[in-house]
Amino acid sequence: MARAVSTPPDAAHPARRPARFATRGHDAAAAHLATLLADAPPHALLIVGPRGAGAGTLARDAVATLMCGEPVDGGPCGACRACRLIASGSHTDLVVISPTGASDEIGIDPIRALAAGLALFSVEGGRRIALIERADKMNEAAQNALLKTLEEPPSRTHVILAAAEDSRLMPTIRSRCAVIRLGLPDAKQASELLGERLGVDAPTAVRLLRMSSGRPGPLIEAEATGDAARAHAQIRRQILDFAATQPHARLGQLGALVADARAILVAGADDGEAADGADGDDSSDDAPDIDVEPKKKSPAKRSAKPTPAERRAAATALLRLWRGVARDLALVSTGAVDQIAFPEDRAEIEAVAHRLPPATWGEALRAIDKTLSALRRNGNPELLLDAAALSWPTL
Repeated sequence: MARAVSTPPDAAHPARRPARFATRGHDAAAAHLATLLADAPPHALLIVGPRGAGAGTLARDAVATLMCGEPVDGGPCGACRACRLIASGSHTDLVVISPTGASDEIGIDPIRALAAGLALFSVEGGRRIALIERADKMNEAAQNALLKTLEEPPSRTHVILAAAEDSRLMPTIRSRCAVIRLGLPDAKQASELLGERLGVDAPTAVRLLRMSSGRPGPLIEAEATGDAARAHAQIRRQILDFAATQPHARLGQLGALVADARAILVAGADDGEAADGADGDDSSDDAPDIDVEPKKKSPAKRSAKPTPAERRAAATALLRLWRGVARDLALVSTGAVDQIAFPEDRAEIEAVAHRLPPATWGEALRAIDKTLSALRRNGNPELLLDAAALSWPTL
C-alpha cells in the first residue's frame, strides 16, 4: 500500500476542518484527512502526535467519517444511523483496541481476534473498521499479527492507528499506512476547548494548557479545575520566595509544596518539562489523548499515608515545576524574557532573577536536573527535595 504523508495546504488558502470533526487546533491536518478519506480511503491509516495532543481524537473523527452514511463537507453528518451508533459506542462494525493490564500494552490475542472479525461480513452493510488506540503499545507479537492483516486486507475494511511514537512500530507496518502527523494543537483553539470542557475562565485555561506542555488531553481526562492552576502558581511563588529565605527555614515549607504538587498531578500536568526535554524523562508519553466522549472519573481516594509510588510521583512533579522556575530565572537573567514558560509571572521572575549573576541560575538549573536524574535512579524523594531546598541560591 502506498504511503501518504500529510502536507499542510498552501498558506494563502487556510484549511478548514470539517464542521463536525471533534478535533480542535489541527485545522490543516483535519482538512487533509477529510480530503484523503473522500478521494480514496486507505486500508490503513496511522495518525501520529504527542500523547494528549489530539491524535486519538482525529483518529475517531476518521472512524466517524468512514462509517457515516451521508458525509457532509468531508466529515460525519452526526445524524444518520451509523453516526448515532458510533456516538453511543454500540456500532457492531467498529472494534476498538487499547492497551490493558499491568503491562499497559496490547498483546497478540486482541489483534488475532481483530483479524478474524475483519474477515466477516459487515453487520450494518457498510465498512468494518478497527481503531487501535496508543498503537505504539503493541508488543512485537501483536505487531507481527497485525502485519498479516495489513498485507492482505479484506475489502471494505480499514485499520486506523493512533500513536505517540511511530518509531516503536515496525517499519513494515509504517510503510503500509497512510500517515498524518500532528504537532501540538493551536494554543488559542486548545485553550478555548479547555474553557468549554472544563468550565474555567480564559486565563485559567491558558495557564492549565501551559502546565501540560500544550496538551489539552491530560487536563480533559483528569477534569482539571482552577484549583490546579492556583496550586501551580502558588508553588512557583513559594520557590521564588525561597531565594529570600534562609536554607534551613525552607525545609519546613516542603511539606506544603509537595501537597500542592499532588493537586497538579491530579490535573495531569507536568509544567512543560516533558516538552522541554532537558531532564530526559519521557513519562508524559503515556498521558491520555482527548477522547471524543471523555470518561467521567470518580474523585481520587487517597490514604492518609501516601504510598512510595505516590511520594515519588509528587516529588517528580514538584521538581519538574521547580526546574521550570529555574529555567525561567536563567532565561530572564540573560535577557531572554520572551522565552519564559509563563509570561504572566514575568514581574515576579524579574524581581528575583536580576539580583544574582546569570551563572548562578544556570548552576541552579543544572542542580535540579541532577536531582531529577537521581530520583529516576530510585533516590529517596524526601532527601532529594531537602537537598534541592538547601542548595537553592540565596539572595
